[in-house]
Amino acid sequence: MRIEKIEQSHYYHIYNRGINGATIFKTDENKRYFLQLFGKYMSSNVEVYAYCLMDNHFHFLIKVDSQGNEFTKNISNFLNAYAKAYNKFVGRTGSLFEKHFKRKKITDENYLKNLLIYIHKNPSEFEDYKNFKYSSFHHYLKKSQPEYFNISKEYVINNLFDSLENMKDSHKGKIDVIEEVLGSEDLQGGLRQHLAGDSSTKNKVNNFAEKETFMKKQFVTYIKNLQNQITSALEEMDGSAKFKEDNWTRPEGGGGRTRVFENGAVFEKGGVNTSEVFGKLPESMQQYFGVKDADFFACGLSLVLHPKNPFVPTVHANWRYFEMYDAEGNIVDSWFGGGQDLTPYYLFEEDAKHFHKICKNACDKHNPTFYENYKKRCDEYFWNAHRNEARGIGGLFFDYLKENEAMKMQDWYHFVTEVGNSFLDCYLPIVEKRKDIPYSKEQRDWQEIRRGRYVEFNLVHDKGTLFGLRTNGRIESILMSLPPVVQWKYDHHPKAGSEEAKLVAVLQNPKEWV
Repeated sequence: MRIEKIEQSHYYHIYNRGINGATIFKTDENKRYFLQLFGKYMSSNVEVYAYCLMDNHFHFLIKVDSQGNEFTKNISNFLNAYAKAYNKFVGRTGSLFEKHFKRKKITDENYLKNLLIYIHKNPSEFEDYKNFKYSSFHHYLKKSQPEYFNISKEYVINNLFDSLENMKDSHKGKIDVIEEVLGSEDLQGGLRQHLAGDSSTKNKVNNFAEKETFMKKQFVTYIKNLQNQITSALEEMDGSAKFKEDNWTRPEGGGGRTRVFENGAVFEKGGVNTSEVFGKLPESMQQYFGVKDADFFACGLSLVLHPKNPFVPTVHANWRYFEMYDAEGNIVDSWFGGGQDLTPYYLFEEDAKHFHKICKNACDKHNPTFYENYKKRCDEYFWNAHRNEARGIGGLFFDYLKENEAMKMQDWYHFVTEVGNSFLDCYLPIVEKRKDIPYSKEQRDWQEIRRGRYVEFNLVHDKGTLFGLRTNGRIESILMSLPPVVQWKYDHHPKAGSEEAKLVAVLQNPKEWV
């Protein structure tokens, strides 16, 4: 992709987001420090007309005063300095922002005005944008300046809007924009729509299939990006198998993108699927949720990986979002769900501790009680009651994460995506450590017997499987989770004192790993 060069004396929209839509500002102090670094590195290079910092992305509307190469160097230093500090603050490594800061040259005054209004109204999905602390709009209203740099308010007020009152009035209405000027900018799945019109109008449409809520768009974008990241990492780990992609549609509404690979060097079978389905909630599900005449939207990423080597555990993960609508198309309920869990065939305690430690670290960044609660729920959920044993050694399971006094929906989004972003760190180091261990036919037989218990849980108890079947989901994608080769042996019990018996003892009595 061609990257537009920065030119002196031109206007630009500078913006970017966290990699895969991840959080880049967890606290107010993070946002203050970001603005402080912007002032340090950029104030001598630009005139600032507008800015806004959201939890997972930022916007600046500027005019470049320096040479283009000097500007590019300084903004790279600015973003690198913040990324280094933020990574240290949250205990993470690697890239924080999506590759290359995004930039769009502004050559049309009408577009400039509309873009400035859009930037100021960015927080309106969550709170009153007029009083949002981390945008420039309240500085215009209060006739103040940011602490670390100045906004060129005189040009904006007098040249673009003629007066402060006109500027205030312009923020109240719908934004008018020409498609050719807008281009294809999209940070949060909604820039095109916000510039084209007030989102509150779209939220009133009666057809739920056309209803583009911020959270829906944000999470769909996230799971599609995460699917790409995970499948690329798995192909690299396997070294042989490549994912086959199968795009499908659901007659009642929606569809998905199934990716499956088979007969690899490491993985015998695996699938990493995304789906977005919507329509009339089936009568059986209406009874389950206790509603009548409801429509729904559900999206998620679900994965299961069945390795060849019995010393490598099977893994499952799922992250999903659900909206329910009344007859007028208004959202009446919404929630997140998901988790990730490990199913070993031979127990290596250091692997179990590693998996659970990464899960706990992801939880602790949001609430110190989350790991204990969702680990317990995982042990309870993945319980094969008819066998009186767990499917595996657990991990995390959460469902019906709804807005409450402590957690807004955006907070839950940050938590769920934190868990999703931890998946590869949870699992791939275990695969790398165990994939080349020699094994016998007897150990392979044990793996296939235990796979039978995996199948039993998925077909008898799993809510995701049952939901897919009851909503006319795609059968091949729903049953992707089943392993390719399974054994059922009559009344089979492992030899006392064996490694196989050691595993069963832990499955019958789940334990704490961290």
